[in-house]
Amino acid sequence: MIIKMSKIEIVGPKQRLLTTLDLLRDKGVFHPEADIHSFVSREDEVNIRELLLDEATVGEKLFFVSLHERISTLLACLPDLPSRTSYLHPLPIIDVLDELVTKHLVICKNWQKESQQLQEKVENLSRQLRFWMVLEPLVAEVSDNSQLIFFGITIRNPAEIPALQALLEKHSQGRIRLTTATVDDESTVGLITTDQEMEEPLRKLLASEQVPELSLPEELAELPFREKISALDNLYQQARQRLTTLTAETETFARRWLPIYRQSLNWLDERIALYQSTASAYETRQCFLVHGWMPSEDVAMLQQHLTEHFHGEVVLTVKKMCQEDLDRVPVLLRNPLYFKPFELFARLLPLPRYSSYDPTPFLGLFFPLLFGMILGDIGYGALLALLAGLLIYSCPTHPNVVDGAKILGASAAYTLVFGLLFGELFGDLGERVWHLQPLWLERSQAIVPMIAFSISVGAAHILFGLALGIHYDYKRHLQREALVKSITLLLIILGGIWLLGFQFLDLGKLMVPLLTAILLLLPALIVVGGLLAPLELLKSFGNIVSYVRIMAIGLCSVMLAQIANQLGGMSGNVFAGILVAGILHFFNLLLGVFAPTVHALRLHYVEFFSKFLDLGGQQFKPLHRKNSGPHK
Repeated sequence: MIIKMSKIEIVGPKQRLLTTLDLLRDKGVFHPEADIHSFVSREDEVNIRELLLDEATVGEKLFFVSLHERISTLLACLPDLPSRTSYLHPLPIIDVLDELVTKHLVICKNWQKESQQLQEKVENLSRQLRFWMVLEPLVAEVSDNSQLIFFGITIRNPAEIPALQALLEKHSQGRIRLTTATVDDESTVGLITTDQEMEEPLRKLLASEQVPELSLPEELAELPFREKISALDNLYQQARQRLTTLTAETETFARRWLPIYRQSLNWLDERIALYQSTASAYETRQCFLVHGWMPSEDVAMLQQHLTEHFHGEVVLTVKKMCQEDLDRVPVLLRNPLYFKPFELFARLLPLPRYSSYDPTPFLGLFFPLLFGMILGDIGYGALLALLAGLLIYSCPTHPNVVDGAKILGASAAYTLVFGLLFGELFGDLGERVWHLQPLWLERSQAIVPMIAFSISVGAAHILFGLALGIHYDYKRHLQREALVKSITLLLIILGGIWLLGFQFLDLGKLMVPLLTAILLLLPALIVVGGLLAPLELLKSFGNIVSYVRIMAIGLCSVMLAQIANQLGGMSGNVFAGILVAGILHFFNLLLGVFAPTVHALRLHYVEFFSKFLDLGGQQFKPLHRKNSGPHK
C-alpha cells in the first residue's frame, strides 16, 4: 500500500541548521523538497531566499572535499585488503591527517609507478628468456670465440619460412643461415646466423621486410651469446625479487593505515553529504527553513527527537496538503507479509502517483488466481509447491529468489484448488489410475462453458478496474473523466445483460428498456467524452474478450498432458512409458510456469491497470546516512 505522507516544515536558528540536518539524516524519514511553492505563502516568499553558507563553512567544505579526493586516490593506490575496524574519530586529528595523507600519497604513487614498471619488466624479460632459451640449443656447437653474429626473430606465420629463407639467401649469397623452433605457446621463433660484415645489411633487410627482432636489454649487448641468456635470467630473477619485496612493503603499509583511512573516508562521505543537503534549505535574516515530506506515522517520533535535542529551538510543523501537492508527494510502498513478495512484479512498472493505487495488493490477489485458472492441475501444483519450498530453503540470502518462490507457492496453491475443480492430475492420469472426477467440470470436454467462464472473469476484473478508476477520478476532482468511466461501466453492464438475455435468458419486456437505455447512453458518452469515447468503450469490450486466453492456454496445457499419458501408455514398456511421459510432462510443466505468468501479468498490466492506475510518481528518498540506508 502507499504510505500516507505529511507535508512538513522545519524552522530553527541558522546556527542549528547542520545539527538539524545531521539528526534528519540519522533518522532517515525526511524527504526534502527544494521547491518551496505551496509550502510558503506568496506574501512570505519575498522574505525567504535560498540558504548560502557562510565563508568559514564554505572553506571547511572545500577542505573536506579536497581531503576526501586525496584519501580516495591514496586508497586506489593500495591493495584492497581486509582490515580491522578503526574507532578513531577523524575530526580531532584532521590537521595531522591532512599532512599525513599528502606524504603517504607521494610514497604510494612512487610505489605504484615502480610496481607497474617492474611488472612490465618481468613480463618482458620472461618472454625474452623463454624465446632465447628455445634458441640456445640451435647454437650449441658454435664456439665462444666465433665471430658469428646472432639475430633472434619472431615469425608470425610458419608458412612464410620458405619465402624468408629464399630472401635471406638472395641478399647474402649463402652467408646467412636461418634455423627455426616452436615455443611452448605455439609461436615460432627463428635464429639467424651470419658474419660481422653482414650484420648491418641484415638488420636493414629485416626492418624493410617488417620482421620483428627479439631484442635484448642494452646492458647485455656486448656479452657472448651463451652469457647473454644467463645474464638475462639474472635480470629476470632480480626484477621478480624486487617486485615481491615492493609488494610486501605495500601490503605492510596498507595493513597499518587502511583502517584509519577507510574510517576517515566514511566520515568525510557523511560530512560532505551533510553539506550537500543544505541545498534544499532556505533562510530568513535569522532562521533556516527546511521543507519536505515524511510518513505521517513518523511525525510524532521526529517531533519528540527535535524537542529533546534542541529544547524547542527547532520546530516541526505539519502543513495542510493542497490538491496541487498530490503530484509532488513522494511515494513509499509498504505491504503486509503476504503481499510484499508481489512487489517483485510491481517494480516492473513505474511508481504510481501518491493519489493513485499501489498495484502490489491487486497483483497479490488476482495473479495467483489467474495462474491457477490457467494451469489447474493437482500434480503440477504439488510439484510447483515443492519447488517453491526448496528455493526458499536453499536461497535464503537472495531476496528476489525468495520473493519469486513465495509467489510461486501462492500460485501453486490456486493451481491445486482448480486442479480439484477440473479433476486433473497430470492431465487425465488421475482419472485413469484413481478414477478422479472433477468437482466442477472437465475443461477439455467443456470448451464453451470455459469460454463463458473466462469472459465472466474478464468482465468482473475490468468492471472492478473501472470502478477503481471512477473513485480515483472523483478523489482528484476529475468529474468529466469520472463521468465517462461511469457511463462506460453502465454500458458494459447493460450490454452484458442484453447479450445474456439474447443468448440464454428470456427477458421478455425488459429487452426494449435495455436497448433504449443503451441507445440513450451512447450519445451521452460521445457528448461527455468526445468522439474517441466510443473507441475506448470498444477497447474495454476487447479487454474483456482478451481473457479468453485463460481458457485457450489452459486447454493447451491439459491436452498436452493427455497426449503425454497416451504416448507413455503406447510404448509397451513400463520404464519407457514413464520416461516418455515424464519428459513430456516436464516440458509441459515448464510451459505451465512460463505461459500463465506472462499472460496473467499481461492481463494486469494492459487490461486491468489501464483502467485506474496513474503512473509516474516520485520515489521517496529521505535524508539518510550512507551506511544505514533510508528508513523502511
